[in-house]
Amino acid sequence: MHMRLLTATNTRDRYHEPDPPAAHQELAPALRYFEAATFDEAIPMARAVYAGARHCVCCRRVLARQYDCLGSTLFRDDDPYELARCFDAADGDVCTVRMLAACIVLFARDRESVH
Repeated sequence: MHMRLLTATNTRDRYHEPDPPAAHQELAPALRYFEAATFDEAIPMARAVYAGARHCVCCRRVLARQYDCLGSTLFRDDDPYELARCFDAADGDVCTVRMLAACIVLFARDRESVH
């Protein structure tokens, strides 16, 4: 009886499609912040954080200073914790990392190699 179950399972596994290669790559830091597996999964959470910025003085300050501190381009593999270090110590609170993670998910682009 146990052999039948094992054989049936093995037969079914033979037709199982392998995971896509991206599933084995390390998650982008912004995705880890939102505990999401993909950018599509993180978008609703990032939108909520971004929309909530209008109710928080600290979050609005991060958005207002983002260009001055980081420049105009965010990349999907950027680490919001590392980027937060570019802000003044007074701005280095939990809002900074949260807003940067949201901006990466919503507005960042893939990093392209020149080679």
